[in-house]
Amino acid sequence: MDELKKLRAIFTHKQKADSLVLLIFIVIGTAFELLGVSMILPVINSILDKDTILDEDPYKSVAGLLGIDNPNTFVFVLLMSLIVLYIVKNIYLIFMYNRQYKYIYSNMRFLSTKLMRFYLGQSYSYHKKKNSSELLRNVNQDVADFFGTIQALVFLATEGLTVTALIIYLFIKDKTITIAVGFILAILVLLFLKVYKKHLGLMGQKNRFFEAQVNKWVQQAFNGIKEVKVMNKEDFFFRKYDEAFAGRVKSEYTYHTMVSIPKPVIEAGAMCSLLGAISIKLLLGVNTHYFIPTISIFAVASIRMLPSFNRITEYLGTISYQKAAITSIYNDFLEMKEVEKSQNGGLERSKKKLSLKEVLHLQNVSFHYDDSDRMILDDISFDIKKNTSVAFIGQSGAGKTTLADIILGVLEPSDGQILADDINIEDKLDEWHNAIGYIPQNIYLMDDTIARNVAFGLSDEEIDMERLERACQRAQLTDTLKDLPDGLNTVVGEHGVRFSGGQRQRIGIARALYNEPEILILDEATSALDNETEAAVMEAIDALHGEMTLIVIAHRLSTIRNCDFVYKIGKGKAQLQPKGAYQGNDIRK
Repeated sequence: MDELKKLRAIFTHKQKADSLVLLIFIVIGTAFELLGVSMILPVINSILDKDTILDEDPYKSVAGLLGIDNPNTFVFVLLMSLIVLYIVKNIYLIFMYNRQYKYIYSNMRFLSTKLMRFYLGQSYSYHKKKNSSELLRNVNQDVADFFGTIQALVFLATEGLTVTALIIYLFIKDKTITIAVGFILAILVLLFLKVYKKHLGLMGQKNRFFEAQVNKWVQQAFNGIKEVKVMNKEDFFFRKYDEAFAGRVKSEYTYHTMVSIPKPVIEAGAMCSLLGAISIKLLLGVNTHYFIPTISIFAVASIRMLPSFNRITEYLGTISYQKAAITSIYNDFLEMKEVEKSQNGGLERSKKKLSLKEVLHLQNVSFHYDDSDRMILDDISFDIKKNTSVAFIGQSGAGKTTLADIILGVLEPSDGQILADDINIEDKLDEWHNAIGYIPQNIYLMDDTIARNVAFGLSDEEIDMERLERACQRAQLTDTLKDLPDGLNTVVGEHGVRFSGGQRQRIGIARALYNEPEILILDEATSALDNETEAAVMEAIDALHGEMTLIVIAHRLSTIRNCDFVYKIGKGKAQLQPKGAYQGNDIRK
């Protein structure tokens, strides 16, 4: 089975060893199941032939071993033994099921966290190409579906071994009935597999698509809730969500209907073939006295086996249905292995800073996206001296943000390099990031306290309160904090909805300053603010001139008025502009 090969490739050596241990537990459970059914026959025989039972082997030998010479006592001991066996068997099965579920869900956590670690460790370029709703589905639903398959395989092994052992036992007891019933059941199971496998696989693919669509429309509706409300588009987003969910529901109920059909058909087939075989035996004149124990064995075995056959067909259906999820996880796993070969992997980051001693060199920097030959930046070279301020201006789409992203180290140049003094930033990217503060146009705020948003990504124990207060003071956030009853412990709401645009920007500035960076990059950080709010925010930024290296992307003259150097980005080039060249308020031209 192709899915099994993929599972083997994904599993670590420890997981494979755990699988082997689990298989041993399943085999022991199967032995208990077989023993439980096989004990029925001697108990029934001892009841039917109570007076002569101690004259026959192996009952005579067992009674002698136990020192029993009374038939009633012997039957009583057998019945008590059967009771003890069933109690012990079912206690063991509870333990085995616990082991199975622990194995499944602990490995689910392992794989989900491994995927999350992998996605977080990928480059900014990787995430620009991916849809977040698909990554959300992969980490959550695909991993759950993947381990739904693992669960199906584990229980398939459990039920399969149990059924196989019972069939062998029944075959020894009565070949005719076993062959008749087994033949009918085998045909039914194979028929369902033949018909269902392809259809279930296609439905699984559709379900994954609709799961991603459901996530997408939920995210888009709530992320843009203000625009949705203002433009009266609630109905549009609801309909899109409903359409996606309807598709998901259809694939889900069709799947569950299809996997439930085998149950009544198999039960009917098994009972008809069993009763038919018994009827033929009786018509042929079989001795009913000797045949009753056999019928009893088949009855008990049927009670145990029929649910197993139903579950086997259901598990096989689940494996087919989840095939797309397995393939998705497998492909990500292969990509993960390639990344681990080329990188050391992991999310651990250096705490050191790559200090800029004198100058930041941009040497012959060019950039184009992998799926395009158009050069966004073409052979750009200039220097940025330490503690100076530099502005990038130009039309929208000229490449200003792309150049800033390359300096940030989140995009790698297609050609050329950026040197902090004589060190290529790509060689010490973690240390370079520790030296940089970044303020984007749209500040991302977690639904958490101001303190945790400023000291971004740190636990409460790791937050340096002196540094936190200093960053807030330099970002001119102090007056805002005084007006808040909970101060730094005030929760900002999702995306900072409880605060104004200017307040959000100040929190963003404080965040950028918390790590005491040497270089501060502002990507149109005030373009969405009104003039008065912008002036207040720029006052906080202007106070940093001369203290650190400032790189500013802007559309307004007021934002770059105090910059030492201005570069116009356009047609892939960067041209140094003479001072006083821009007197208007809009400098995009």
